[in-house]
Amino acid sequence: MPLLVAGLFLAVCSCQKDAVTTNYVEEEMGQRNGGGPYVLNMLIQLSGANEVPPVNTTATGTAHLRLTADRTLYSKVIVEDLEAGDALRFSHVHSGATGVNGPVEIFLCHTADDFGKNIVTTLTEAQYNLLLNGACYVNAHSNFHPPGLVRGQVR
Repeated sequence: MPLLVAGLFLAVCSCQKDAVTTNYVEEEMGQRNGGGPYVLNMLIQLSGANEVPPVNTTATGTAHLRLTADRTLYSKVIVEDLEAGDALRFSHVHSGATGVNGPVEIFLCHTADDFGKNIVTTLTEAQYNLLLNGACYVNAHSNFHPPGLVRGQVR
């Protein structure tokens, strides 16, 4: 009987510890990634073929955009397989439909060090509305391709 009680005690304590650990990890992830709920949650594929004019490059990328109703944008831009000697510079959201270049509207990566990091930006009402409703795209710029290396449409 004492062995059964000890086993039950151990099982209960183990479950409680796991539940606490799981909640902590979920809370930490929620804080780091904005916690949602999101009014926009997109993973955008970036390619040189989408640039205007198209860029012949080995580089590819992704931009993850998560937007909350309070106009907080959580973004992460990753670009891989750069040509030898090239270096990333910055990344933006531009206004513009497919096949059309437009002005910078939202900075995603201010420097090369921002690529691959979670960036948090508070948007203006106009920027918020552009992401939710307007024709816009994400692109990344590099030293070899200052006008744009890779691009992907938000809409």
